[in-house]
Order: sequence, then structure tokens, then C-alpha cells
Amino acid sequence: MKYPLQSALLGCLYAVCGLAAWVLRVVGWRRGLVRRHLDRCLPEAGAAGRRRVAKSFYSHLGQLTAEVVAQGFLKPEAIADRVRIENPEVILRVLAAPNGRVLILSSHHANWEWLLQRCSGAFDEPLTAAWKPTRKPALNRLLCWWRQRSGCQMVRAKELVPYLLAQRGKVRLLAMLADQSPSIKNQQQAWIDFFGQPTAFFRGPGWIGAKMGYSVFLAAMHRERRGHYVVRFVELAPAGARAEPEQILAAYSESLERHVRRYPDQYFWAYNRWKREKPLYA
Repeated sequence: MKYPLQSALLGCLYAVCGLAAWVLRVVGWRRGLVRRHLDRCLPEAGAAGRRRVAKSFYSHLGQLTAEVVAQGFLKPEAIADRVRIENPEVILRVLAAPNGRVLILSSHHANWEWLLQRCSGAFDEPLTAAWKPTRKPALNRLLCWWRQRSGCQMVRAKELVPYLLAQRGKVRLLAMLADQSPSIKNQQQAWIDFFGQPTAFFRGPGWIGAKMGYSVFLAAMHRERRGHYVVRFVELAPAGARAEPEQILAAYSESLERHVRRYPDQYFWAYNRWKREKPLYA
């Protein structure tokens, strides 16, 4: 076994966080929100099927928490051993072109933190990633330190476009978490169908892909067993395809929905994704 001490520490975290997740399920932490989301998004699963997904979601939450905390001591090489990329050649092929640029869109599915770590060292190209700060400065500093250990350059989401313009095409590998919900005051948002209902998305990922010459891919990640993941890249829009921002976002939401339906318990249903309805004149 590689990295036996780190694996043992991770095992202890799984036990502690698994127990904590079980307690959260028993006391009903965000139970109503999880059930409401599953009722809206997976009606075809039936009541019993949705209950199984909800139960498995809390187990996933415990494992995810353990793995995020473990970033504090896991070496990037150890994470790379635990995250297998099925088709790295589709990214490498684009980057091999003289002006090839890749935008990887991820989501709140499986373990997006380990995905970032894995992509940072997988393609022999520096990775830049957008991030949205929390309201806790200490947590922001910790998360940035964890994420940048493998060489990733973190840029605040609201500063990303000016940063890319200032770099004049030097950022060839870019990653964004694209299923976050914009606030009601945000002017740069688009309403796209997601699980059969109008859903607000930030326009930024679609705009960058459409206007800045990036080939856009969804990173479809799932857990194959505890502590081990598989990633498959799904092309959403090749560079030069003349796609509009909303077309890229629609392709993202469709591909992500198909992926979540295959592995529904690994989506973060406790995030209040549908907290508001589409305005009448949006």
C-alpha cells in the first residue's frame, strides 16, 4: 500500500466523519431541503428510491468531509493515486495545439476538491481556477493553501475575466465550478433548464468559453469505491464552434444532469440550488 500512514489517518477521518454524518441524518440536518430537491429532480425514482438516495447522500457527505479535511496532510501524489482520469488524451490533444486552451467545468458532485488537485498536475500545464470566497477569512486562507499546494493558481471569480485579459492568452488550462447559484442582484446570469426546471447559472463560464477561445469540457467525476474516484471529460464546445454562452451553459446542464442521474447520491443536494424562481420577464 502506498502512503500507509496517510491512508491510516484518512481511515480514522472516515470513521469520525461517518459517525457525524449519521448523526446529522438522524437529527434531520437539512432533511427537508434534501427531500424537496429529490422530489423535484427525481420524481421517477419513486418515494422508496428517493429515500435510498437521501440515506446514501448523508454517507457520501461523511466521506466527502473526511477527504476535504485530509487535504491538510495528503500529498498531491497520494490524491493522484486515488483519482483516475479515463480519457486524459482529449485534454492533451487540445493543449498540444499552439493556441489550444481548455476550460474544465466541474460541479458539486463527487469530490470537486480532489478533482482540482488532480487536474493541477495531470497535463503538464499550469492550472488556473476560479473561486468564490466564503464569509470566513480564516477558512478562505486555509482553502486557498490546500488548493495551491499542487501548483494551482487561484483567482477570485469576480476578477477572473480581467485577469485572463491581462494574461493575454497565457492561461491555457482553466477550471471553474459552474453550478453555483448567482444572487438575485447579479446581472450576469442566465436561466437554463436543469432537471426540468428553470435554474439560474452564472454566465461567466459560457461567456469565457464562447468569447475567449477555450475548448470547454465537463469533468464528470464519480466515486467507484471509498476514497477512489474516476473522471471522464465530456466535450461541451470545441474552440471555434461559434457557440453562444447560453448554448455552452445548456450543454453543461444537460451533460451534468445525465451524470447526476447515474450517481444521484453523490450530488450535493443540501445546497439550496433552487432558492428562487425565474422572474417573469427574465
